[in-house]
Amino acid sequence: MAAERQVRMADVTVPWVRPDQLGDYALNRLGDGGQGVVYGVPRPPDRLHGSFLAYKEFKTPVDADVLHDMCCFLGLLSARDRAFLQARLTWPAVMVYQGRRPAGPPPSANPGTDVVGFLMPRVPGEFELHSPQLGRPRPQALEYLLNDDAYAARIGLYVDDGRRLRLLADLARTLDRLHAQRVTVGDLSPKNVMFTLSGQGRCLLIDCDSMRYRGRDVLPQVETPGWEVPEREKATVASDAYKLGLIALRLFNRSQDDTDAGPLRGVSTELANLAIRSLSPEPRRRPAPAEWLPALELADARARTRPATAGPRPTSPGSTVPTPSPVQPGPVPAQAGASRAGGTVAALVALLVAVVLGYAVLHDRGASDDDTAGSSSTVASAGPYAAGETSGDLPTDPGGDTGTDAGGDTGSEEAAPEVAEAPGATVDYSLVADDPEAEEVAAMFARFYGAVNNGDYDTALDLYDPATSAVDVDSAESRAEWVEVMSTTQDSDVVLGALRSSGEHTLATLSFRSRQSPGYGPAGRPGDTCDDWTVTYQLTRTDGYRIYKAPKEGVSYTPC
Repeated sequence: MAAERQVRMADVTVPWVRPDQLGDYALNRLGDGGQGVVYGVPRPPDRLHGSFLAYKEFKTPVDADVLHDMCCFLGLLSARDRAFLQARLTWPAVMVYQGRRPAGPPPSANPGTDVVGFLMPRVPGEFELHSPQLGRPRPQALEYLLNDDAYAARIGLYVDDGRRLRLLADLARTLDRLHAQRVTVGDLSPKNVMFTLSGQGRCLLIDCDSMRYRGRDVLPQVETPGWEVPEREKATVASDAYKLGLIALRLFNRSQDDTDAGPLRGVSTELANLAIRSLSPEPRRRPAPAEWLPALELADARARTRPATAGPRPTSPGSTVPTPSPVQPGPVPAQAGASRAGGTVAALVALLVAVVLGYAVLHDRGASDDDTAGSSSTVASAGPYAAGETSGDLPTDPGGDTGTDAGGDTGSEEAAPEVAEAPGATVDYSLVADDPEAEEVAAMFARFYGAVNNGDYDTALDLYDPATSAVDVDSAESRAEWVEVMSTTQDSDVVLGALRSSGEHTLATLSFRSRQSPGYGPAGRPGDTCDDWTVTYQLTRTDGYRIYKAPKEGVSYTPC
C-alpha cells in the first residue's frame, strides 16, 4: 500500500461561522456546564449542510489558538486513525466567532475577531438511553453501569461481564490512539464517556475541548469529584492511566466509588493486577492503556464461553426505579442531548404519500436516473458514526419487556448471533453476516422498524438523512402527513439480504411483511392490507447509517 501523504497544519482549512448563521439554536438547548452552554444546531450553514452538529458557546475566555489547532487535528491523521477516532470523539470541527471576519489563522492574529465557541458532532442516537423509567431520553453514559444489575435492568440495560470487557477494551484502544498523538483526556470519568452496545460495543468521549492537545489547553483543567488523581499535575498520560484503572474497578464493582479489586479478580487476575498498579501513587508505575489490551482480549474470549451474567430482567415494566447505591447517576452531561438520526422511507406519488409499510419508500421525486439501486461494488467502509441500537445477545430495550432473557437457554450469544434487536422489531442479517457492516446496518433498521411498530415516530423520522427528499423532516406538516400514513402500519419478518456500496451510498436490500389499514397500501394497490416487500435502500453515513431514500427501481412487492 502506498504511503499516505504527510498532511501539514497549513494544509487543513478550518471553517468559521457566526452564531447568526446557525438558525434558532437558542431554542434547542442541550446542556449547561461550568465552562459553556451546548445547543443543537437546527440549520447549519450551506457548506455544512447534512451535518448533525452541536454548538458550544463559551462562558469564559479561552485560548482560541489551541482551539483552532484542535479543529485541524483529525485532518492531520492517517485515514485509518481518523476513521477510528471520529467514531469515538465529539471533536471540535468549526470555529464560531463574532466581530470582524478572520483573515486567516491563528485567531490571535485577527484583531476584532472574538472566538465565542465551536461546532462539533452531536452525540448519535445509538448513544442515547430510551427508558420509560427515566422519562426523557438521556445520554447513555458509563455512569449508568456503575450501579447494581437490578437497577440497570429496571432502566433497560442488560450488560454482562463480556460486554463490560469489550467496552473497557474499546476505551483503552481509544486512549492508546490519543496518547500516540499527544492528546490526553484529563477529565476522564464515566460522565464523559458515552457507550453503545451495537456491534462489539463502542465508547464515545464528549467534552473534547477540555482535553490537553499536544501540551496545551483551551480551558483550565478540571476534574470530576470522586475521580481526581493524587498528584498535582493533571491531564497527563499517567493521570489517564489512573482513571482507566478506576473505571475498570468500579465498572465490575457496579459501584460509583468502590475500588475493591475482588470482583474484577473474579473475571481476570491479570486485569485486577493492572487496575491495582493503575492506582499507584507513583505515576511512572501505572500501566499504559495498551498494556491492558491483551488481558482484556483474553478475558473477553473466556467470557464468551460462559453463560451471560447480566442482572435479572424486570418483572414489571412499570415498576418504580429504586435509588441506586451508593449514588444515582448524575446529571445529564452538558454536551449530550436528544440526538437522533433519521427514519422511514416514504414517497410522494402525485399528492399521495405511498409508504412501503414500515420502511420502504416507494420512490421520491428527488430520485435521479443515476440513483438506481442496481449497481454494486465492494462494501462501503465504516464512517464516523454508527446509527443503530443494540443488536445481538444483550438487548437494551428501554421498556425491558422484549427479547429473550439474558443468560437463558435461547438468549445467549451463540443462540442468536445474527439477529439485531430493538424494542418492537428484529432484523435477521444471517445472509450477510460475513460483511463487517452488517450488524450495524441491521441494528439501525431494527431501531427504525421497531419505532414505527411502537408508534415512536419521532425516533423513526430521525433515522432519515437530513438531506433526504423522501420527507421534509424539518416541516411539521410533512412529518404529520408521514405519521398519518405510517400510523396503521406494522412490519415483521425483516431480513437484511444484501449489502453493498454504490458511489456515496451504501445499498441495503431488505425483505419484510407489512400489514396496514385499507387505503394505505402501495400506490398501485392502496386497498391491500398485507404485502411482502423487497426494498433496496440508499443509506448515508451522515451521522451513523441513515436512510436517504429507496429509488423506485429498487422496490417491489407481492400481496400476501
